[in-house]
Amino acid sequence: MARIHILKGFSDLEGALWVLKNHPGLPARSDIVGAILESGRSVTDKKRFEILQLLEEWGIADNKKKSLTPKGEDFYALWQSNWNVAIDVLHGLQYSLWTRHAPSQNFASYAYQNVCSYLWEYRALPRTQDLITYIYNQREHLDHSESSIANAFSSKSVNGAYDWLLPLSPPVLEGISESAMGRRNYKGARFARRRYCSPALFLMGLSWGVMEMGNGFGDLVGFEEEHRTQICRFCLIDELQFDFMFNQTLRRFSQLLKVRRSSGLYIVIERDPKINDFY
Repeated sequence: MARIHILKGFSDLEGALWVLKNHPGLPARSDIVGAILESGRSVTDKKRFEILQLLEEWGIADNKKKSLTPKGEDFYALWQSNWNVAIDVLHGLQYSLWTRHAPSQNFASYAYQNVCSYLWEYRALPRTQDLITYIYNQREHLDHSESSIANAFSSKSVNGAYDWLLPLSPPVLEGISESAMGRRNYKGARFARRRYCSPALFLMGLSWGVMEMGNGFGDLVGFEEEHRTQICRFCLIDELQFDFMFNQTLRRFSQLLKVRRSSGLYIVIERDPKINDFY
């Protein structure tokens, strides 16, 4: 498993974070790629180095300055100190970019959300047509043409989603093999809901859920069964683990998360969680 994700996008992520931290301001992508290779690190996407665009979308990189943002500095510190939590945070960042309040923006995140939702719901890896059918069967908030949906859920984009799911711990994807040439084989691969995730990711999920409901930080928000399910899907955990993870998160982030349990579950998230809260 480790060899697979190191050969794919994560080699570019590691190199991009390192060069933006230690050699900011390099003027061109070719200079960035060259510096990474000279350091002995590997680069998968030498021509386009698309990881820079992702880091900018996540708010981690400033592509004009070719450097880490303050948020990126915090993420780099987390990446160095707690890799598993950092991977959870990356999943949360990519999942939460798309919001029903701005449905025409961040369509790649919309695709990622739905790949995760399909996996979580059916516990199986989908074919491309399975995903397209899945999307059309739940057209709420959807305002995209059939061609744009087909492009978003191409084999390339779905496999790209797997890049960010493969290193999660506990794992959700198992049984994926790789040829000597680096080609993945998904035949016989399996998806499993996790028993737990990091409290950091669970807090990100709660925050995303609060905002999706149209509420804000500091508001008292009731969590019904459907909202619990949304958070479990966000975190890729089993529904039965919601209470366990909620209590773990409440203990870890008591300064940010308040709860009232009279006639249901009501929560207050005091402010937007920051990456430096996750150290």
